[in-house]
Amino acid sequence: MSFRTLFLVLIVSIVLLFSFLLISLNKEVIALDLFFFELSPSLGTSLLIFFLIGTTLTLILELIFFLSKKGNK
Repeated sequence: MSFRTLFLVLIVSIVLLFSFLLISLNKEVIALDLFFFELSPSLGTSLLIFFLIGTTLTLILELIFFLSKKGNK
């Protein structure tokens, strides 16, 4: 196996462990008041959802930036 494959497996394992710890250790129920409705998820679930949304948004914006920079050359 190459270094990239091992690194990818390590990163995926760390993210999965982080996700499990967030969900299992934060069982407190919080109230999320969105525009027209209210949700009551656990703290770990809401942290994980917002982390994944932020990661996805960052990856999309970086992809747009690099594609526009590549098109200018």
